[in-house]
This record gives sequence, C-alpha cells and structure tokens, in this order.
Amino acid sequence: MTDQNGAADGTSSAGEQADAPGGQGAGGAVDGCPRRQQPYRTLAVVAVAAWLAAVPALSLLGYRRTAVFWLGLEVLVLAVIRMQRPDGTWIAARGRLFDVLFGLLLAVGLFALSYYANLPRVR
Repeated sequence: MTDQNGAADGTSSAGEQADAPGGQGAGGAVDGCPRRQQPYRTLAVVAVAAWLAAVPALSLLGYRRTAVFWLGLEVLVLAVIRMQRPDGTWIAARGRLFDVLFGLLLAVGLFALSYYANLPRVR
C-alpha cells in the first residue's frame, strides 16, 4: 500500500522528510533550495528588506519624490528578476506572466505618481 503522498509502506514520503527536525529534506535542501544557493537566497531577502527600509527613511528625511521613485524602481527590478527566475521562487505570487505584468504596471504607476509626491499640503 501507499500513503497519500505516494510513499510505500515502511518508507517515509518527501513531505515527512521535509517536516523532519532541522527542516532539511533529501539532498540537504531547505525548502527545495540547494545548499549552495542558500546564502544567495538569504542575501537577496536581506537586500530587498534594506531597499524597502530605505523608502520610509528617504520620505522622513524630506525626499518624498525620491522615495516614491525608489519604490517604483524596486518593483521594476523585482518584475525583471521574476521574468528571469524559474517558477517557485520567493517572489512568485501567481503565474510568471501575471507577476511580471502586474509588477510593470505597478512600477509605471509609481513613476507616474512620483511627480505628485512633493505637492504642498492643502489646508
């Protein structure tokens, strides 16, 4: 007999290996990412977090238009990365085409609206 994951009696399925203590599945991979690529994956997440943290910092320093432009640039870069990376990466939300088109439209919208970021307050 086989279980719901397709493993035969007496053997563990891939899902059980991934849920094992330590979070490592077959081949020493965490979340399907080969061990040699894990530092790059961590570096990418840290770089995106730092880039996102720069947006409110720029805004608080008074560079509102630059902050909106910076955010639009980040969305554009992530859309280009999503276009080149295979399915299943950490920036994937839907299908590749949808993610890229949505990212490009969002970036264009942010670039267009960045002009209005420095308008004076209405009292």
